[in-house]
Amino acid sequence: MSMLPELKTRRLILRPVALGDAEAIAALAGRDFEVARWLTSFTWPYEEGAAETFLKSVVGTDPFRTEALFAITLGGVFIGVVAVEPPGDLDELPALPTLGYWLGRAFQGHGYAAEAVEAALAWAFEAFEADAIAARAFEDNFRSRSLLRKLGFRPYCLTERFSRALDRRVSNVVVRLERSNFEAGRKAA
Repeated sequence: MSMLPELKTRRLILRPVALGDAEAIAALAGRDFEVARWLTSFTWPYEEGAAETFLKSVVGTDPFRTEALFAITLGGVFIGVVAVEPPGDLDELPALPTLGYWLGRAFQGHGYAAEAVEAALAWAFEAFEADAIAARAFEDNFRSRSLLRKLGFRPYCLTERFSRALDRRVSNVVVRLERSNFEAGRKAA
């Protein structure tokens, strides 16, 4: 039984990921280079069974020890993932939980990512009792960086991560969001 709640937004339901999400993850991210290229963990070409293996490592585990992984659904259809990893994921900000997310290409550009990420952040600030949350994005992933900026994240430092899909080290911008800035932004909206 998952310890994660279901989060509802205006158009979306974020629910704990399930083993049955493997095919959707493979189809939307694993087999679409335009999604996989922005993620450090996906190989290219996609390795069959990778999504199943990954889900078996997180489904049913303590989300405060592994990661809180939410399936983003629109009308019951799986469209992407938003995750919050416990403190320790980022060497640069080891005391903070770390946010990550992706959407299938057909679902990008409709505001779903912002909606899902905002809901996950609101949950994470409470669940982790955090004063700030970190994230990182490839330096040239302008869409993701813009979304994080709109939510109130501020640049913290540059780092490098190995991208399996690109088979090289990639410059990443590490950002942090203060809880007070997040709450002020939500009140203003």
